[in-house]
Formats: sequence, structure tokens, C-alpha cells
Amino acid sequence: MKNNNDQPGKVILEWLQVLSLDRPLNAVALTAFVTQTLHMIEHSVQMYQHVVLGLPTKLANGLLFFLDLEWNHFIFNTLYLVFLAIILVRMRLWSLLSLDKEAIIPNIFITGFTIQSYHVVEHTYRMYEFLTIGCTPCTGILGRFFNMVHFHFFLNIAAYIPILLLIIKSGVFKQLFYPAGEDQVRQTIWEETLKSPAPMLALILVYGTYTGYHVDIYLLGITIFAAVGVSFFLSIFEGGLYRNMLDALTISILTAMCINMSYVSALAVVLVSLFSARVLSGQGKFRLNYIAFSFTLILILSSPSLAASRWGTYNLYTFFTLLLVLGISRAAFTKTIDIVLAFIFSWIVLFIPYQLSQLEASLMDTLLIIPSSALKLFTNPLLSLIAFFIVPLPYTFPANRWRIAYPVACAALSFSLSHVVPVDIAAFAGITLSNIGYIIISRGR
Repeated sequence: MKNNNDQPGKVILEWLQVLSLDRPLNAVALTAFVTQTLHMIEHSVQMYQHVVLGLPTKLANGLLFFLDLEWNHFIFNTLYLVFLAIILVRMRLWSLLSLDKEAIIPNIFITGFTIQSYHVVEHTYRMYEFLTIGCTPCTGILGRFFNMVHFHFFLNIAAYIPILLLIIKSGVFKQLFYPAGEDQVRQTIWEETLKSPAPMLALILVYGTYTGYHVDIYLLGITIFAAVGVSFFLSIFEGGLYRNMLDALTISILTAMCINMSYVSALAVVLVSLFSARVLSGQGKFRLNYIAFSFTLILILSSPSLAASRWGTYNLYTFFTLLLVLGISRAAFTKTIDIVLAFIFSWIVLFIPYQLSQLEASLMDTLLIIPSSALKLFTNPLLSLIAFFIVPLPYTFPANRWRIAYPVACAALSFSLSHVVPVDIAAFAGITLSNIGYIIISRGR
């Protein structure tokens, strides 16, 4: 090889291209980035709890406080070090060490790897203390001389910078955002946002909180943390990070609004919801209606009347007006107003006659009650939420002649199930079963 001024820059550029083109290697790099990003979020929450909220070190345990602190951080840091080691060995970054300015990334990476190696030594010693004397948190080697929350926060930043610079400089970071399949049309951020129920659900949550609805902030934080983490990992292999993040926020907000279970149960609903869509949808354009599926699980595992009872805490008139205006706007943008109307009409036609048949009233009285019953049903917030934001979820309904049959089937199955289970479970289960039926039929063609 010739020794010239351009050589270091050319060699480093070649190795960055290796990272970009070597799919297993860039998957490891992205996994390392995601792992440390989530770990940095955890440490940032610890800093907020300790510095802003004034909690002592023993109580500043981050979002995953219900997991064992020492095991949690030991596993996170050890995994991250393993990923860094794979990248270091595979790219032979030590061969690129130089005082030349072009070698700044390899130099920073190896420095970060060294710091992370010591970081793991700290946590290994902390594990020894934990297993022998049972401390939580344990001080480690240098923790007895420094504030542990601050010390480990800055250790993690020092170990985070190298992987961040490496994946940005190599262009690998962009792979998280673009869909993996060439047949998937790239949409603008505004299109993705307006098609997702997440913004609307966020508005509902904010409005409900303002009018007295209590939200378990830790439950919301934990579910968002878990769901965003899963969406990051999914995006390593399938791209579409922004859409996956919107899916994650949707599941998180729904869980926090409607669930009444332990943190572990809430995480289970989030994980099952996000992964089941991939399992059932396969490689096709259609996918599981994860909202209906999640709500079905939530209502089965918790109190069946939980969702319906909580709507009573809102100012229903203002809430319904907001829901209707935003719902119609979203339906117009996504061109799904026909699906919405078909579902609402089918629901009214099926449910009102049945409800009226249970009343001991004359035919004339029954006819007079029908308009008021229809209006009452139409202005039900839960039905409006289902009609505008759950039944017409993108990629979950047919785009052919069965387009109108789908919402009718959702309402019909819900009506049938309402005879054996509470109506709120029936509503979401009907949509779930219709969606799964559509997926099975489409895959069979």
C-alpha cells in the first residue's frame, strides 16, 4: 500500500461502506444503537427522578423500577459490550487508529469501547456485591466516591457517542426509516400521522386528563418505553420506524387509558399486540388490526366494563364534538367514510331492534323510541371511536368489492358475540375476528 495523505480517509470510507453493505453487521450495529438508546432513556429518567424530583439514589430506579435494578443494568451493559466487540473485531477498527483527523471515528469508537469495558467491570463488581450482601443499589468500585446516578449517566453517554457517530456516518441509520419492501410506497410524515389513530388518542387522553381523568403516569411511561423499544427493534429488519413508532404510541395510550393490571401484564399486552400483527399479516400488505386485538385482550384480562365506565369521567358533549370533527376529517383524508357509515348503519340496524325487543312496550311506543335510541347510540363516544379510528385502520380492510362487506361483518359478528359476552368485548372481538378472517382468505388466494 502507498503511504499518502489520502490513504487513511480512503480506508476508513471503505470500512464504513462495509458496515453499510454487510447486512448482519449493520443489524448488529443498529441493535447496539437501539439497546444503548433505550438504556440512555432509562438513565435519563433516573436523572430526572434524582435531580428534578429530588428522589434519593435508592428510589431513583428509572422506568423499569419493578425489575431487579442490578440484573437489569448488568444485562443491558453486557449485551451492549458484546455488540461493540463484534463491530470492533469484524471491522478491525484498531488497524485504523491514527493521529490523522480522518481517523476520528475509529479513535472515538475504541475509546468508547474501553470505557464500556470498564463500565461492565463496575456492574460485574456490583453484581458480586448484590449476590453476596444483597444491596440495591450497590456502589461498585468507584460508586463509593461519586454520586452513582450521575456517575453511571455520564459513563453511558461516553459509551453511547461512538455507536451514534458510527451509524450516522455510515448511513446505516437511514435504514430504520425506509420500508424494507420495495412494493411499499413511501408516505410523507403528515400522511403517516393523519392515518394513525395515535394523535387522536393523545388528544383524548389530554382532554380526559384536563377534565379529571386519572392517568397512571408510570404505567404510561413504561408502556411507551416498551412499545417504542419494540418498534425500534422491528424497524431494524423492516424499516418504517416512524409508522412503527405511531403504532407503539397507539398501543401505549390505549393501555394506559383502559388497563387495570400490573406493569408486567401491561407490557404483555403491548408486546403481543405489536408482534401478532407481524405473525398474522406475513409479508402481505394487509395486517392485523392491532387496536381491536389489543382492546379485546385488555377487556378480557381486566374488568369487562372498564372501558365503558371510564367514558363517564369526560364532558361527553364536548368530547363527542371533538371526536366527531376529527373523526370525519380523518375519514375524509383516508377516504374511508364509506366504511365508517357502513359500520355505524349496520350497528344501528342490528342493535336497536334487538334492544327494543327486550322492552315491554307497544308497537307505537317502540316506533317513537327508535329515533332517540339511534341518536343515543350514534353519540356514544365508544362507538364513534370504533367507527372512525379502529374499523378503518389502514391495511386492515379489503380494497376491492368486499370493502363494504367488511364493516358489515364487523358489526354482525359483534352483535352475535354480544349475546354471550359483554357488549364492549363483543365490539372489539367482532372487528378482530373479521380482520383475521380477511387475512386468512387473502393469504389463501
